[in-house]
Amino acid sequence: MPEQPDPFELFGLEPSTPPAAPQPPTPAEPSSSAAEAQSSLDTPADAPASPAPTGGDDGEYVAIKGGGGGRGGRWALLLGVPLLVVALVIAVAGFWVKGKIDPGSPGEEVAFTITKGATTSQIATSLAEKKIVSSATVFEWYVKWKGGDPFQAGDYEGLRVNSSMGDVVDILKAGPPPPKTVSFLVREGLWVSEFKKIALEKFPTMTPAALDAALANTHPSLQPAGSTNIEGFLFPATYEIAQQDIGNAQKLIDQMVAAFDRVSQSEGLPDATAKLKGVAGAKSISPYEALIVASLVESEAKVDEDRPKIARVIYNRLARGETLGIDASVLYALQKRKTNLTDSDLKTDSPYNTRLKKGLPPAPINSPGQKSINAALNPAPGDWLFYVLTDKDGHHYFTNSQSDFNRAVADAKARGVF
Repeated sequence: MPEQPDPFELFGLEPSTPPAAPQPPTPAEPSSSAAEAQSSLDTPADAPASPAPTGGDDGEYVAIKGGGGGRGGRWALLLGVPLLVVALVIAVAGFWVKGKIDPGSPGEEVAFTITKGATTSQIATSLAEKKIVSSATVFEWYVKWKGGDPFQAGDYEGLRVNSSMGDVVDILKAGPPPPKTVSFLVREGLWVSEFKKIALEKFPTMTPAALDAALANTHPSLQPAGSTNIEGFLFPATYEIAQQDIGNAQKLIDQMVAAFDRVSQSEGLPDATAKLKGVAGAKSISPYEALIVASLVESEAKVDEDRPKIARVIYNRLARGETLGIDASVLYALQKRKTNLTDSDLKTDSPYNTRLKKGLPPAPINSPGQKSINAALNPAPGDWLFYVLTDKDGHHYFTNSQSDFNRAVADAKARGVF
């Protein structure tokens, strides 16, 4: 059998030299040749070998020689050590990656913006720079594993320093929240002068000059050619103004006129002439004149069911060529809000004074709401020529008789309605 290499030599080790065993004292030692001869004579050729001495402290060791098993064991050892190292590296790497994915308790909230067209790699780098995630590379691979990109551009909330990557991906997948806005209420029936006052109070950074310029430079499609009067076109509604647009007068006016255009189109105001054919006798009603009627209805009506009836009264009086006698138009001419008009007020010389001037005023006297626009385009059937307030809830009494109207006025005054 070929000699097996020593396991210590295999790994470059040297065993310690065992101490020499003590020799028993002899009176005389034979020469080596004699000893060999004696051994040859005393020991039969087929005698069994003497057993190896045993004992833990004698310093001797025994090399066990096997058949083929020694070589297989060495190969297992040779393969096992690298595999063990690889497994150890994988375990350490896994622990490291896990710590990157979920580093622990998050810190303070951080503002974060994804710019338009940003790639996942750029987003990962930005997140790492803001310390929202601990590794841009791991985050990029995490997104590829989990999916969810591309992410929407915008300003994000809820991201924190030292966030888990799962939380970050969830927030980014949900998209940016709607931009914060400021609500701005514009009531029905406001004059442009009143609108300007509340707009400048609401938005301190907006200048009067910028607002005036925006109003003068805006020309709705139904505005008469050459006119700069925007009364009636600033649609009453609640507007949500984006933070970046606060104080921008032109954007505000554009938003309000766009709302007017949407409503007027939906109600059919551009087709007013055809819709109202014959409603005022021989007089044709243009879309702009229908808007004027809507503004008069807005100023007079207090309850919705009265709006179409008031519109009918206006058209009936126009057909007869009579003055409309609407006090709200006098107040507009005066640019004063008051409950009682004096004789001097009623004699104000103005094209808006429908007590004195026949026909419609030259322009709307406020910003009418959708219900009044609808009423102006769809007047109730009736022959009424007069109406009077009959209770403090705002209901009116309608009649076609002057004497009946006078009695209703006296009764309402007696009851303290006005």
